[in-house]
Amino acid sequence: MTDQTERALDGYLIALIRGGSREAFDRLARRWTPRLLRYAARVLGRQEAARDIVQETWIGAIRGLNRLDDPARFPAWIYGIAHRKCIDGIRFAQRQRRLVSSIEQESALAAESALRAVPGESADLAVAISRLNHEQRDVVHLFYGEDLGIDDIASILNVPAGTVKSRLHHAREYLRKQLGD
Repeated sequence: MTDQTERALDGYLIALIRGGSREAFDRLARRWTPRLLRYAARVLGRQEAARDIVQETWIGAIRGLNRLDDPARFPAWIYGIAHRKCIDGIRFAQRQRRLVSSIEQESALAAESALRAVPGESADLAVAISRLNHEQRDVVHLFYGEDLGIDDIASILNVPAGTVKSRLHHAREYLRKQLGD
């Protein structure tokens, strides 16, 4: 299915959902949940936490679907909700971990283990990506892992497109140095 066809299908399903179709919502959720789970697992570093975040994402989506002006922007909109829920989840986890151990040590280990679990990525690449700062890591995951464009990523992260390009450039440079050409 082409990107244009997928966006048209999402728009159609959104129109049906706004009309009260539970079946259309179920179909939209089945289409998008695997992608959101993959993204949340990469950001959070744990599959079980990703499931909770995706569930919260869908709750937020249900509540805010009527505020989505352009159904063609659904991918950026839903990833934006997921991103904010991930950030909330990370903040909550950090507060919890402060009671047990240092935040830096825990987040580095969680990020490394999550990236090693991503199919198709080498262990060296996973480790190098885990060493990027979280802003660069988010951009790399959205650009390469979720195949989103610069404008969509800028919308998700609520930053200018130039900032996304800069973060992506610096991440690539760092990865080149770490892994060689």
